Amino acid sequence: MAVFRILEATARPGAIGRLAEMLVQQERDVVANAPGIVFVQSLRSGDQVLAVSSWRSVQDMQRYLDQPATGTFYQALPQLLMGMPSVRTFEVISPEGSGTNGWR
Repeated sequence: MAVFRILEATARPGAIGRLAEMLVQQERDVVANAPGIVFVQSLRSGDQVLAVSSWRSVQDMQRYLDQPATGTFYQALPQLLMGMPSVRTFEVISPEGSGTNGWR
C-alpha cells in the first residue's frame, strides 16, 4: 500500500538557509534515489519547512529510513530546529480490490 511521510518543522532563528539546504540535499542525493520513492518535495514558508515523500510501500519507506545517510540527516536536524519536528505517515486510502493503491 502506498504511503506518504510528512515532516514539519520550525527553524531556529538564522538557521532556515542551512535547514533548507540540508532538506534539498537529502531530497536530491538520498530520497530521490531510494527504491520505491514515488514523489518527494520540500517546501518553505518563512521559518517553517514541510518535507513530503510518497512511497510505494511501508517497506520501501522503512528501507530508506534504515540507510546510514538518513540517520546522519536526522541526527543533524536538532541543532537547526526549534523543538522536535512533527513526522507523520499516512497510508493512501483506496477501495478494496481496486489494485491502484491510489495511483491511476
